[in-house]
Amino acid sequence: MATPQQVVAGLRLQAERAGSGVHQNLGQILVEQGVLSLQQVRDVLAEEFYAILECPSCKERYNVPRERQGPVECPADGAVLRPAGSKDDIGVAATLRADTPVGMEFGGCRVVELIGRGAMGAVYKAKHLGLNRYVAVKLLPEETGDAAAAQRLVQEARAIARLEHPNIVQVYDIGRAHGFVYMVMQLLRGETLEERLAGIGAPDLRDSLHLARDLGQGLAAAHRKGVIHRDLKPANVIVTEDGRARITDFGLARTRGTTPAEGDAIVGTPSYMAPEQWLRGDVDGRADLYSLGVILYQLATGQKPFEAKTIRELMNLHVNEKPRAPRSLNSDISLGVQAILSKMLAKAPARRYADLEEFLADLELAIQDKDPKALIETGRYVKCGFCETANPSAATQCKVCGERLGTTKPLEIALRPGEVKCPTCGAINKEKARACGGCRRPL
Repeated sequence: MATPQQVVAGLRLQAERAGSGVHQNLGQILVEQGVLSLQQVRDVLAEEFYAILECPSCKERYNVPRERQGPVECPADGAVLRPAGSKDDIGVAATLRADTPVGMEFGGCRVVELIGRGAMGAVYKAKHLGLNRYVAVKLLPEETGDAAAAQRLVQEARAIARLEHPNIVQVYDIGRAHGFVYMVMQLLRGETLEERLAGIGAPDLRDSLHLARDLGQGLAAAHRKGVIHRDLKPANVIVTEDGRARITDFGLARTRGTTPAEGDAIVGTPSYMAPEQWLRGDVDGRADLYSLGVILYQLATGQKPFEAKTIRELMNLHVNEKPRAPRSLNSDISLGVQAILSKMLAKAPARRYADLEEFLADLELAIQDKDPKALIETGRYVKCGFCETANPSAATQCKVCGERLGTTKPLEIALRPGEVKCPTCGAINKEKARACGGCRRPL
């Protein structure tokens, strides 16, 4: 049979193909790789008491427990499944169990298969019957009795519904049916940033800056609508097939001017929480900026700025300690990007960027290989008055144009014959003018 290493390799290939829109079950992949034979896979299914049934309409195949009584309908189109005819193909779209919502309809969407589970319920792929396209449906069982969780799901839907931006996942509907609270969302083809980091590691620096720009633009759009995410992390970022990043899971989002439903409780994910979140202080958009700084640090260096064995130790690091200089972990990081990270991860919110627009302007300079403003604000660099290049504060001469630092005076327009300069405002006037054309004072 397959070794654990072979199964892990198969699962990784399955995830990669799913990200490209090709959905295969693990059995197919292990047969393709020569790890198992067709008969071995059928034997495993037989031991698990499953039968493979096929939809006569869409031709999809499903694993169906043998103990299910009566006709079984296809989750995609409702046709009654029948025994699969071919013995060569073992691929199935999903496993149909009586204790799952697969096959149920929520808001006109029929659930097809499970995508993943999280703290805020499970997410399923579903087919919108009216529009004939696939969507994602997040389901939270009402039988859990967790009213707060249900309220957070509704809060998430309402928060995202206020936002329309290409870097934020879209929500189409919210409601209750079949004992679940459900939310219908845009189905994105790709993988979470957490999965990408675990699979292929950190991308190159330029791709990292582009991903940070996508996230910054999405957050900026949310902040303009008064929505603070409060739980930005790689698991809540989807990287689509075209390489763009989209923000999802606004379950802990707070709308500006409202009272937090959780009261004084600490909310967020410890590794990505801003100091003020740890200290239960006032949280605004600059907390999201700090979380984005943690993500960018992780993308650029391959590791988080702070890691600890206990929550208490992690809290102390975020609140009191500085992270290692990014350039000490990745020499390809420019001084400008390091300065941007330093400003994003400042302990005091007042020392970070005032808003996402200010951050995005600095980030764009770094992407264009120009010196961001954050580099000068560190106090270790001085800007040349002639070419505006950032130079070490101890330098006496600009490294680019050779101008002496600290001596360049503003350029003035030379006077032509018959012109005079107003001593009050500096405006240029004709020599015979009685009053200045700029400030109207007598000449």
